[in-house]
Amino acid sequence: MQVHSSIESYKGPRPIVTMGTFDGMHPGHCALLQRVKQLAELENTQSVVLTFWPHPRIVLGQDVAKLRLLTTLEEKTKMMSETGIDHLIIVPFNKELANLTAEDFVEKILVQQLNTHHLIIGYNHRFGKGGTDFTNLMHLSGRLCFELSQFRHIDVNGLYPSSTKIRNFLLEGKIPEANLLLGYTYTITGQVTGGMKMGRKLSYPTANLQLSEKAKLVPPDGVYACRVKVMGKVYGGMVNIGIRPTVNQQMDNRSIEVHILDFNQEIYSEEISIAFITKTREEIKFPDIEALKEQLKKDETVIRELLTRNQL
Repeated sequence: MQVHSSIESYKGPRPIVTMGTFDGMHPGHCALLQRVKQLAELENTQSVVLTFWPHPRIVLGQDVAKLRLLTTLEEKTKMMSETGIDHLIIVPFNKELANLTAEDFVEKILVQQLNTHHLIIGYNHRFGKGGTDFTNLMHLSGRLCFELSQFRHIDVNGLYPSSTKIRNFLLEGKIPEANLLLGYTYTITGQVTGGMKMGRKLSYPTANLQLSEKAKLVPPDGVYACRVKVMGKVYGGMVNIGIRPTVNQQMDNRSIEVHILDFNQEIYSEEISIAFITKTREEIKFPDIEALKEQLKKDETVIRELLTRNQL
């Protein structure tokens, strides 16, 4: 897959195009991209995906503090490359682009610049200032001489996967439900940073994770069973997300700490990924360190059993 930072850099034949934010790259997104790829092969042309960065809400200042992404741009790009799409165009989103009506966007961007042969949109996709609907797009496709189709949603165990549903499940700590709709295990990635080193005193040394993308969604406070990818290998792990109320006197430092099972190497500054399996309990303030140590032993037993039942 070729990745472009502007529409002008695409120099191929009239392509089959789809567009959107594709946050999460769930099965609905993947099915849409497969349809784009199939049509491109039938028409002997190229498949093109348009996505936008920075996220439109950041540029428009729409509840930016509440923005939570399922996938970073890097994660999304990697997952798209695995679908077999020919070209990904990352369109720089700015206020000028935001002020284009759907008609202007189609005519100036999709037709004049990209020379689109066929546009496929998702069933609930809206774009352009004020949004648009499929009926209006049909009029535009007739006038501007490009083909148009709408991709219907797919069903996953009786549910329609959507980024909003997945995001809500994660924010409620319902990890298995989110993973089911995602079609894979929800993962966060970051760099190991220095911490209080309290875990060593508890016989459970932890890696403190600092995320590179501030808008990346982090599940709510609590303890989770997970799998950790570090230095090219995958291990079981137990994650605590929260303020560490038993040992943190400031009560304002939300952290992501993972104890990697059966692992004892120094990984400061290494990049690691945490794939969430399920939430096992809420974060608790214990009366003393000894009570916390006893609970960590219980957590390890529970999490090892869960990981054994959820083999990769």
